[in-house]
Amino acid sequence: MAGIRKLIAPALLSLLCATQAYSEGLDPTLLKLMGVYGPHSQFAGPFVGAKFGVNWSDITGQNPKSTHTTYFPGIVAGVNYDVERFVVGFEGFMDFHGGSTTYKDGGIDLKLGMPVHGNIMPYGRVGFTGTWPDTRLHYGGGVEYKFAKNWSVAAEYTRDSASYDNGHRHNDSVTMGVHYYFF
Repeated sequence: MAGIRKLIAPALLSLLCATQAYSEGLDPTLLKLMGVYGPHSQFAGPFVGAKFGVNWSDITGQNPKSTHTTYFPGIVAGVNYDVERFVVGFEGFMDFHGGSTTYKDGGIDLKLGMPVHGNIMPYGRVGFTGTWPDTRLHYGGGVEYKFAKNWSVAAEYTRDSASYDNGHRHNDSVTMGVHYYFF
């Protein structure tokens, strides 16, 4: 897993820099190929981001671990599409909360939001996290604020839980993050 992190961070940074250099002059045909047709909401299109959060987790069963707190970084990448007045997106994520009962989480969520006043979008999310120790339902909600053409901040709450071998695992996170939209 450490090898993957060493590859992902430089790749995301390179993609971010290259896209920033060319984002102002993107051809409308490229936007259509990405599935973004104009005019579109401020939240439509591909994005990458980083986040920092706090995680509360516990475990019951054979090897119980009481609720404890872990602070962690994470990364996200995804794409949003306008569907009528809603925004529907897919977002992949990695949370590196090594001290939690689930250690590291990564997965993909379906995201559904509705922009308010053009630059604020409350949203819900549901999907799966599939890294250690098992695949679980992942869900939550948040709000995103677009403060510049290509930049937004987001705050969200997510949760996942799983039952296994006569035990149960809970995993709750609250995060703040920044997103870069490519156009």
